[in-house]
Amino acid sequence: MGQQIGAQGPGKPGTAVVLARAITNLPTKQLAETPVLIAQERDLLVKCEAALENLRIAYWAAGKALEAIRGGRLYRATHGTFEAYCLELWDISPQYAGKLIRAWRVAEKVFESLGPKSNDLETIVSKRLGYGQAWELVALSEEHGVDAAALLYVALIQAKGMALTAAMVAGAAKALPPEAVGKKKATEEAAVSYLASLEGTKQLTAKKAATDPFATLRRATKKLDTGTVQAALERDPAGTRAMVLEVIEALSSSVGIEVEIKAASPESATV
Repeated sequence: MGQQIGAQGPGKPGTAVVLARAITNLPTKQLAETPVLIAQERDLLVKCEAALENLRIAYWAAGKALEAIRGGRLYRATHGTFEAYCLELWDISPQYAGKLIRAWRVAEKVFESLGPKSNDLETIVSKRLGYGQAWELVALSEEHGVDAAALLYVALIQAKGMALTAAMVAGAAKALPPEAVGKKKATEEAAVSYLASLEGTKQLTAKKAATDPFATLRRATKKLDTGTVQAALERDPAGTRAMVLEVIEALSSSVGIEVEIKAASPESATV
């Protein structure tokens, strides 16, 4: 999968440079007025998304490489410490290097656990399992093993697909019952239950907003603008004026405001 990388050495990157140089003739405006992309746009989009996918998954390779360099002290020919090597050669802080090292195993295990016949699922994972989502599984993997973390992530992806967010991963990891950890079916049920609870919260919030009288009045006020009234007048002048008078009378009496309504003509009224 991807380009084969030889022993090029620092300062001679392969894949990233190839991907960057492939993006040429950057447009400054939309190239076509059609809703469907033309061939030139499709080709450019493929190249751009390949570069972005490389960026999203690069933490996996970087973390694995850093752990190999640290574990084997491969930095020793040029630097006294691993920390100095990271800072001076790659401009990576020791803290960030440590996070990359802690996160890469989660990504690798997730992809390993997908199996040979899960191309569609692998595509979704490759588009969602960035550093942010992988990091939210690190604590679970360090406490219960990387297999448990991978089980949870795959269960979440199967249930939520492309809509999965890092916040959802974090919440599901915290909500995972101890008795479900490491057990495929129990983990899947826990993941579905957690995601369902989020939907329930959204529905409750929407219902509360719908029944909030102040919010209802505010929505009504925003909708009842001059443009709406004018359009209603053009459709049914007499009926619109009657409704406006009813609204004025109802609102004024409710809040204790006295309003004098004078008929300007048989067909209209002014306030």
